[in-house]
Amino acid sequence: MPSNFIFELLCIDPDDISDQRGFIHAISYSNDVWNGRSPIITKDKNGHDYIKGESGLTVSVINVDTSKILTDLVEAAFVLRVESPMFEPLEPFRQRLLRHLSEKLRFAHLRVLQDDISSEIANQLYPKINSVENLLRRYLIKFFFQRVGMSWWEVTATPKMIEKVKARQRNRSNQFSYFINSDIEFADFDDLGLLIYKQSTGFNEPEKVLEKLTSIETLEELQELKSNLEGNYTKYFKTFFRDKNFERLWKEMSKIRNKVAHQATFFHSELRKGIELSAELTSIIKEAESHIDEIVLSLKEKQAIHQAAAEVVREEQEEAEAAVQQAQEITNRTSHSSPEESAAASLAARSEHGQERGDHRVKLTGPKIIGKIKLEHKTNTYRDTAPPGYRVITAEEILEELHEALHLNFTTYVGLKWFVTQYLANKGYAIGTTYSLVNILIEQTQIELYDYESSEGYMIKAVRLPKS
Repeated sequence: MPSNFIFELLCIDPDDISDQRGFIHAISYSNDVWNGRSPIITKDKNGHDYIKGESGLTVSVINVDTSKILTDLVEAAFVLRVESPMFEPLEPFRQRLLRHLSEKLRFAHLRVLQDDISSEIANQLYPKINSVENLLRRYLIKFFFQRVGMSWWEVTATPKMIEKVKARQRNRSNQFSYFINSDIEFADFDDLGLLIYKQSTGFNEPEKVLEKLTSIETLEELQELKSNLEGNYTKYFKTFFRDKNFERLWKEMSKIRNKVAHQATFFHSELRKGIELSAELTSIIKEAESHIDEIVLSLKEKQAIHQAAAEVVREEQEEAEAAVQQAQEITNRTSHSSPEESAAASLAARSEHGQERGDHRVKLTGPKIIGKIKLEHKTNTYRDTAPPGYRVITAEEILEELHEALHLNFTTYVGLKWFVTQYLANKGYAIGTTYSLVNILIEQTQIELYDYESSEGYMIKAVRLPKS
């Protein structure tokens, strides 16, 4: 904590003020700035006027030389410095002072040079935000590992999210990355929330229910909808997250976090709000974690989750295709333009279809069964890491592809992980929806999951077609 809190402004071009003394008096005369009390104007050791307010708060002004400015005619500019030994008097004083400078003294430009109050608030908020963020990461890892499997990130995240995280992993590698799976550590704060409040079979949101109701034609379809609404998964997230307004609370915390990250101006009300949000979110996440073991997914729920996730991937595919199409149109339009015009058009297209746009849709794609995996020897046909795929595979296609993979001449078995993350992913199929559908087919006994002993002596999860 600083010995004195400082609030310092660069004040440029007022209406009728030309010198330091006039500026000091214009501030001291305002009842609004000083809450109706009269401050004292005195002189410092150099003979310059400054203001002494209550609780040790002082205001001083320094003239800024504007004679050498190249591009503008600025008649007067000042550095205004407010100091206080205590946080409480200066925090509300800043806003009263700014209003007076802007509305009464009519300064053309005001810029903050130093704001120890906002820094102090941000320093108090950051540990609480960081604690909640890490708590949710812990919960996500535990929940999805126990209900999805070791490769839960590939199963749960959308292709867009996976692509964004991989880019950050390449650019921000650190020593920890050599020893741990660091995918979720590179996920956005907003994406962490999305992994919670958009997890559902597609029925937690009222508009989704209405959409389903309008398409129902038979009693069987109505019963299926009722079953999904009452499923363990839906009830779990409704009880522990939706009913407790997790989405609203997380988005409010996200706004405060973004301000902390960008060193924005803070007020005491935001400090109180951040502390309250931290306490509420911590309570919600901890309670949900204590009930992880209670959720058991039925086959119908797994199928419904898979369908909802497939819808997300299809929407992302449509967005990707639209972005490519627009980029092509821009290329065609700018092929005869100047280099400067072409560059500007290309930048605009990238901004419109950038990765910062929010994704407010379902994320979970179903349970995942996996053990320790050894990848088979691969030919040059396959890449070690496939790009994010957007194709949603069907059950029939999985069975056909598995039949083909089983007859490859370079392996005696088909490892589950290799089959999904390389063999099928390199054909453009989305990893998450493929994993979930493979596991559904295993549960339906259309695919057989078995243990294969590797040459090194450990067991590998492999898949094959059942014997007729």
